[in-house]
Order: sequence, then C-alpha cells, then structure tokens
Amino acid sequence: MSRVVVAADVAWVEAEDVVYAARLPDGPPLVLEGPGAVVWHALLPGGTVDEVAERVAQRVGVSAEAVLLDVAGFLDGLLRAGVAAQE
Repeated sequence: MSRVVVAADVAWVEAEDVVYAARLPDGPPLVLEGPGAVVWHALLPGGTVDEVAERVAQRVGVSAEAVLLDVAGFLDGLLRAGVAAQE
C-alpha cells in the first residue's frame, strides 16, 4: 500500500485552527479548516490512508472505520490539488 505525504514543493502556515497550504511558487492556496485541518495534521508524518484515518479517528474520538471513506476522499482531493503526493 502506498504512502501519502505532503508534496515536497508545498509550504503551509497555520493561523488559529486554519491551515493555508500552497504549492510553491505559484499556488493557488488551499484553505483547510475544521475537518480538513484535522486531516492535514494527521497527514504531516505521512502514512497509508489507513494510518492517516487512524490518526484522525484518535483526534475526534471515533473508530477509524467511521472516518476511513471521508479521509480517503479528502486525501484524493489533496493529491489532485498537488499538495499531497504518493510514495
């Protein structure tokens, strides 16, 4: 199973509970808040979709199975936006 990581050319900043992430040098920036910010933080060490879902589940106090499909879909969006990459 492949790992998902933050893409090498991405920078991000956090302000309160919002993450602003963009590919450098030309963006466009993504604004991640609420559940999106939770998934972003769970992605930072990298991991399989299952591992990221487990981290999200621990943060929000539910089972990994309860969030797996949503996390997988969100990671797919991050991959399509180019801010995440597969190893």
